[in-house]
Amino acid sequence: MFNFSSKTIVNKEYKISDFLTQIKASKEIREDAKKIDKIIFQNVINANSLNCIEEDDYKNIYVIRIHLKEVNIPRLFIEELDKNIAFHTYFIFEYHGEITTMMAFKEIGQKIKINSRYYTSNHKQEETIPVPLLNSVKDAYKFILSHQIGIQSRNSELPDAYITRVKAISKLQFQISKTESGIKYETQPKKKFEYNERLRRYKNELEELIRVEE
Repeated sequence: MFNFSSKTIVNKEYKISDFLTQIKASKEIREDAKKIDKIIFQNVINANSLNCIEEDDYKNIYVIRIHLKEVNIPRLFIEELDKNIAFHTYFIFEYHGEITTMMAFKEIGQKIKINSRYYTSNHKQEETIPVPLLNSVKDAYKFILSHQIGIQSRNSELPDAYITRVKAISKLQFQISKTESGIKYETQPKKKFEYNERLRRYKNELEELIRVEE
């Protein structure tokens, strides 16, 4: 996966039962957790391991590797566990030599808030991903998040601004799809013209949102 410094590597395995106790897991979550063979905290990315200044809102990123007994990921368990980890997270699921990755944007304050949907990759062969020069844990988090989502981040934006832009892009893509469908089935020329004008506006807005600094 990400080619982070060896200083970030911890590879510490934890008992699944300990996590189930910690999150006060329901019967459904305990059943879901049976898909897991083992849980390993693979990397801890922080100011010390990146050799940068510590920030109040971005202290640690945990890269958590989960070895599975079956191909389906335990979403119920992971989402509940994630609510109980007071640091940012990135999940890697390994099954028969292939991986799936999963991540949501988290806000860490007095309370932990999952402030986006979970973005999940398809099953794929694991590959090494080069990591650019990072000046903060915040930059590392934005880099991982943007790689997971597949929308390039802007140098000037913070992670929360990035995820706000991602949500706006998703909303516009839905509106474009809906409008194109409306144009296809609309028979009245006036309405069709209105749809086309709306579609042009949506596409211009989308182009502006996707644009990154040169």
